[in-house]
Amino acid sequence: MIGNISLLICSFIFICVIFYYIYKVWPDIDVIDMYIVFVLFHFGFYPFVRGLYFGRDVVFDFRDGSPLVIGLVFIQVLLILTVVKIIYRYFPDTFVEGLKIKNLIQKWSSINQYILFFVYGSLIIFQIISYYKYGVKTYIMPDDFARIGKELPYWFTGIRTIYPLLTFLVCLGLISSLLKSQEYHKYVWLILTVGFLPIITLYGRRYLLAMIILWAILWLIEKNKDIFSMKFCLVGLLLGLAFFLFSNIYQAYRYDFQAVGKVDLAKLKNPFTAAINFDATLENFKARPGTWEFNYLVFSHQYSKPGMFTDGKILLEAIKSSIPRIFWPDKQFLMIDDILANLYHLKPKEIDIGKNMFGMVQVEIGFYSLIIAPLIIIIIILIMAVLIKMTIHYPTILWLFSGNILYYLISIEANGNEIFFMLRNIIIILVIFGAYVAAHKILELRAPKVRKSF
Repeated sequence: MIGNISLLICSFIFICVIFYYIYKVWPDIDVIDMYIVFVLFHFGFYPFVRGLYFGRDVVFDFRDGSPLVIGLVFIQVLLILTVVKIIYRYFPDTFVEGLKIKNLIQKWSSINQYILFFVYGSLIIFQIISYYKYGVKTYIMPDDFARIGKELPYWFTGIRTIYPLLTFLVCLGLISSLLKSQEYHKYVWLILTVGFLPIITLYGRRYLLAMIILWAILWLIEKNKDIFSMKFCLVGLLLGLAFFLFSNIYQAYRYDFQAVGKVDLAKLKNPFTAAINFDATLENFKARPGTWEFNYLVFSHQYSKPGMFTDGKILLEAIKSSIPRIFWPDKQFLMIDDILANLYHLKPKEIDIGKNMFGMVQVEIGFYSLIIAPLIIIIIILIMAVLIKMTIHYPTILWLFSGNILYYLISIEANGNEIFFMLRNIIIILVIFGAYVAAHKILELRAPKVRKSF
């Protein structure tokens, strides 16, 4: 019981910090503030919900958890965020302005709409092909991938790896265009946004929740609303209830849509009955570990057995996994769960937890994470600021760069080793940008010169 109580106390402190932090920075929010809010949310609300369950989930039973280890998990995150915020204060004003969410909304709404519509339509068409030709609806589960993975073409698996990112980019474009549109155009963008919701829901409740939080923040910033007014608090509660009802439906259909193959509609539960069945959702909340439990796993082993580090093995394997097979057809790499299972003498399924940056750096180099993790975050933000400044007159390229990095930052459960995929995407976008600029220069040189008349 002492573990649950410690968990509730620490997570409640984080929840209080979220509201205080938003109160201090609102509405002048920038990218670093958005990142901090998402981190605090993942290490505040999710652990608090877990602390209310006095039992065992898939990995841990916190009734006998160590209060010291639980405290270390939260202290490490808070110290890293504090260091990041202090260093960020010394960023040049031009960089800070470029990272303001209000300024980014303006740029995201100015992207080439034909490109946005093309990506929008392509994602829907790809999803239709994915289902009817391969029976794949969302993430391919490990057991299914072991069964059909070799039969899937490279282009198909390659697109699926960037599908959530492309979905995120479309979401940014849609909501920004909706916020900046006038008159009847608002209704067009609203219809397109609502029509895209089924694509978003394919990637789970947490992905949808992240999109809802992101859209709410963007809307409140653009409209310059008081986020703590009674009206918006009530709206937030209603949205929370609506999300909970969706969660019930999602949990009822979860395994039907995750399994590879055609869905038997006759076997699906009644959606209205599923929406009001809270038992399945509550059981899932009890059993499913949050990303913060990965940090607890790391700290608990390092506390009991000092020196349990991976010493860069995860870094090496992450670099190898991010290299496209088109450049390295015979590449072989270890999964992170396999490395950690070997380190902790567990089964890979027992550590199937979302890997965040704080825990990943900790398991690699121990408490040097308090130095290295802030530097990594600051370098990522600095790269984003430089790229935004470089593409300030190219809103579509800016949208690709900033959306790619923002997606990585707010994907708290998956930003452990995904950093190399984010960097790979930056290189690809740089090549596209360079090709565009070069082509534009060539066309300018070949254009006939008009002689001035005197």
